[in-house]
Amino acid sequence: MSHFYLPGNWQESQLIAPESLKHHLRVRRVHAGESIAVFNGAGMVASAGIDPASTEKKLLLNLSNIREDLSREASYPITLIQGLAANEKMDWVIEKAVELGVGTIIPVQAQRSVLRVNVQQDEKKAQKKIDHWQQIIIAACEQCDRTILPTLEAPQTLNQFLASFDVASSGQLPIVLSPLGQLKLVSILKRAPGQGVAIMIGPEGGFDDLELHNIEQKGWLSANMGNRILRTETAGISAISAVHAIWGGF
Repeated sequence: MSHFYLPGNWQESQLIAPESLKHHLRVRRVHAGESIAVFNGAGMVASAGIDPASTEKKLLLNLSNIREDLSREASYPITLIQGLAANEKMDWVIEKAVELGVGTIIPVQAQRSVLRVNVQQDEKKAQKKIDHWQQIIIAACEQCDRTILPTLEAPQTLNQFLASFDVASSGQLPIVLSPLGQLKLVSILKRAPGQGVAIMIGPEGGFDDLELHNIEQKGWLSANMGNRILRTETAGISAISAVHAIWGGF
């Protein structure tokens, strides 16, 4: 059975399907009297029956068997701080990170970022990107049966992020990946199993020397993933996979 995102007040017994869901159901030729599986993005799932009183313009859904289901969510929080990469690469990273259970995604603009997006500099452009990435997150959750939509923070500069993110109070293991990192990612993860992790990835070309210095000064552990230099769209996904493999998420 397909799994669809249905926002709204689930305390009401009947909801009106949003346009995106109506489109999905038309494509799949789901008709009145049939039921679909839905989730609200906050951990709740239900069966939604299509009301016979539905019209072409208004698709009515009757909810039943509402319950919490967190079985596909990671038991430890994972935050991905991703240096802004070229459009297709950024889309791919977000999609795969969601499939791998990331809870928070924070896009940051670094010196070498090809894509330049910042809310304070161009709010309209930034919002367009945020809306686009949010749709990717929803589609990825529908595909992999997740029930909680990951948090997507607004794009910001690296300096803005470093000023606002407090390593000590985050409760997460702070790791920045770099080919120059003195520590092995695997060894760091084995020392602190299951506490949650924040992984920072540079853009194409990586962080420059000053950026890496500033990141490390804020308490981030600089780690490498071996002798090979990974692309920005490969590094974060590989690191998240390593987290699950070592902490028991796979």
